[in-house]
Amino acid sequence: MSRRSVNLIVDRCVARQPASTLHRLNPWRCFYPTAQEALAAADAAANNKQRVVIITEDAPLPRAAISFYEPLNDIGSIHLMSLGRSSNDIPHAPKNALVSLAVADDALYLLELNPGTEEEDHSFEALVHRAGRGLYNDEWYWRSLPPPPYAYDDCRGSKSGVYEEYRRRCYEHNGRDPYGIEAYAVVGETQIWISIKGGGTFPFDTTSGGAWSEAQNWALPFCGRVEYAPELALWFGFSSEAEGSPFAACDLGAASSTRPPVLQEVRDKLAPALPERWVPVQEFLLPLGSGKFCIATVFELAPRGWSRGNDYLSVETFVVLTGVEVERGRRGALSMIRHKSRRYRVGGTVACLL
Repeated sequence: MSRRSVNLIVDRCVARQPASTLHRLNPWRCFYPTAQEALAAADAAANNKQRVVIITEDAPLPRAAISFYEPLNDIGSIHLMSLGRSSNDIPHAPKNALVSLAVADDALYLLELNPGTEEEDHSFEALVHRAGRGLYNDEWYWRSLPPPPYAYDDCRGSKSGVYEEYRRRCYEHNGRDPYGIEAYAVVGETQIWISIKGGGTFPFDTTSGGAWSEAQNWALPFCGRVEYAPELALWFGFSSEAEGSPFAACDLGAASSTRPPVLQEVRDKLAPALPERWVPVQEFLLPLGSGKFCIATVFELAPRGWSRGNDYLSVETFVVLTGVEVERGRRGALSMIRHKSRRYRVGGTVACLL
């Protein structure tokens, strides 16, 4: 696996109309030719008493490769997902606040954060590839799937109404957050694992016709999407067990109902501090292959005189791509080598990176 580009999605106005623009960034410009050169640069920076984020280049944002315009007379938003293939079909029902996971290279699964309790609600669907036979071409089709077990326990009564009121009633009923997917991952190329806040982890088997298993009494030790790196035989993400959600790894394949996954620290050879006015608001982890990753961080720039921990009005939004390389030591310890960082000013609101 080796990807050539990173897709940055920016919400903005184009010709006075709301749109999502897609910009293709080259992540390999964030790497030195060798790890030795990256280590030499890290050593030089470590000798500097002022430990700051090293921006090697303020890179211009490439022109949008394509723009997606929102319907003028419709309410909702655009969700873009990465599959590696294409389809002209659409889901059975609109999706709000969802997570997406590609399984193998022939299926894309969409799950709403607040799923309904009936399959007819289409809260959980898969875009599946079916090989054509005879004169028929290959095709993609949408398949509705049973909702996760925790959908039935969220709250008695209707899910409509004011967001905060519904959340309050769910907490009173079972102490869970109805919109609380904490982390999610594809495990073993056939299973999807969903961890919810305070509710354990729910495995879904994509090969059994769509069956959920009983919840494990442990949660994935990550925040958000968890990525598998086959060259290291480990899953990587941002830790939910340490302050600041540092980059970490775990062997989810070794986990079982009686053996929760154990987080493995990825030692950072140079963990630079942030410039005073930089406020991180979102992070994305993008595997590139060969033990290399791109960490994309969305920052907001606070006004002059702002002190960390206080409220602020954002002056500017930008994205920083950082190339990192993971190495395994003789005793199995993992270490992270930082390469270069590039900053892109976006002139809008960053929706996601794919």
